[in-house]
Amino acid sequence: MKKLSALLTALTLSMTAVTPFNVMADPEEGYLPIMYISVEDNEKIDVLADGTVYINTKNLTGDDSIRVNIYVKDESKSCWNIAPKVKCADGNIKFNENAEENETIAYDSRHEFISSINTEYNTVNITFKTPLLETGTKLEVTSENTDDYPIAYFNADINSEIPAGNYRIYFLTESEDEEDQRTSQISFRYDDGDSGTFTPEVKDQKIIVSDRMFGDVNDDGKIDAVDASLISIEYASLSTIDAISTFTVEQTNAANVNLDEFVDARDASAIQCYYAYLSTDHDIDNELDFATYLATEFIQE
Repeated sequence: MKKLSALLTALTLSMTAVTPFNVMADPEEGYLPIMYISVEDNEKIDVLADGTVYINTKNLTGDDSIRVNIYVKDESKSCWNIAPKVKCADGNIKFNENAEENETIAYDSRHEFISSINTEYNTVNITFKTPLLETGTKLEVTSENTDDYPIAYFNADINSEIPAGNYRIYFLTESEDEEDQRTSQISFRYDDGDSGTFTPEVKDQKIIVSDRMFGDVNDDGKIDAVDASLISIEYASLSTIDAISTFTVEQTNAANVNLDEFVDARDASAIQCYYAYLSTDHDIDNELDFATYLATEFIQE
């Protein structure tokens, strides 16, 4: 991806009537950094290969939370103000505390960090910017990449009675709860000292909830050929003209192991491969759980 300075130079030579601000405001023409979320793994959840969080409600005890880390990937390293606004629209995942600055960050210690929370709208607002007395400067990056470390984190509380379903923690990019609601923004400082503020690209956090282990379709505490067979039967049912599902939401969420939103032969194949792995000679002391096996060993044909 091109640096801001390179983009601005080329555009200035060929389109002198267009200002850097106008060009950079168009994601199709310019460059935008990415804000994304990553949840830390713990003993009560599984973080799957693509970062999706899988929650088995049997593991919840009533005092459950997940650590939500906020990252910014900015290859231009030209930001002076980073302002994520994070929301969950479902009250079963609740934000009850302000974000905190991460213990280690990719930026110089000279910056301001501000956080606020709105419990009514279930939002967390973060501002990470250059100091007030250093107007005209950029945030100095001291690590190789701006997303080597999160800029902030907060804990989200999980209702122990959360229903099975699909949930999302996401960045606000437009107002939802009130007309003048703050949204996620990022501000650049260009080489000529000019500044522009834009809505960044964002990647949200998916959360899948079921009442059984990931892959354990029949909820018998095992992941085996029976689960693969049930998936094959469901796939056959969905492949008919009427496309009738025989699965509950809990079963569907446990069965869609390749996370493509469809229950089909590929999910059955993944479970069969894991069952074969368990059935052959392997290091029992270092046996892989299903999520780890999918992430590190399984190759989808």
